[in-house]
Amino acid sequence: MDFPPKRAEALVNRISEILKSRHETVAVTEAACGGLLSSYLVSVTGASEWFDGGTLVYSLKSRLKLSGWNSEDIENYTGPSDNVALRLARNLRLELGSTYSLSETGYASLMPNNPEATNKTGMVYFGISGPHRDLCQNYSTGSGDRRYNMQQFAIKGLEFLLQELEARQRDPEQHRSKRSKSSEPEPDSKGSNPTEE
Repeated sequence: MDFPPKRAEALVNRISEILKSRHETVAVTEAACGGLLSSYLVSVTGASEWFDGGTLVYSLKSRLKLSGWNSEDIENYTGPSDNVALRLARNLRLELGSTYSLSETGYASLMPNNPEATNKTGMVYFGISGPHRDLCQNYSTGSGDRRYNMQQFAIKGLEFLLQELEARQRDPEQHRSKRSKSSEPEPDSKGSNPTEE
């Protein structure tokens, strides 16, 4: 099996090229991907020049220790969302001081203890926090296959990051003043779903 997949390799090579040319860095925090985003990013030679590191916050307990969450956040947590992704990205960028941070949180497969999330299987949410704007994006694979979803989540995350890097490269002035329409989603409502991906 090829590692990283050809698509991921092409994306990472382009991301590396842009970040090195601008002397910028990126960090990632991931959940449903299980570390695939980080492993793809460090698969290229010289990644230490622009990759600051990452966190794997798969459980809510880990978010208390690694993502600046408190007990109230855990109590109010209703599952992966745009808002959760943005908060994870913002916190990581603050902690590591990276130029950009990318976060991922989603539903990689069916969760027996949370039947209400069945229709969300294959749904992933991404957040990016950067020097001039924060934005989020979500995507559905339409699949219930866990391993397939994990790989697709990682590739879609890389595509989202590259899209943002190239947008700034094309028009830095416009990019500086523009805010994403989805950069400030509504806060999550309090619910009874404490489960993760």
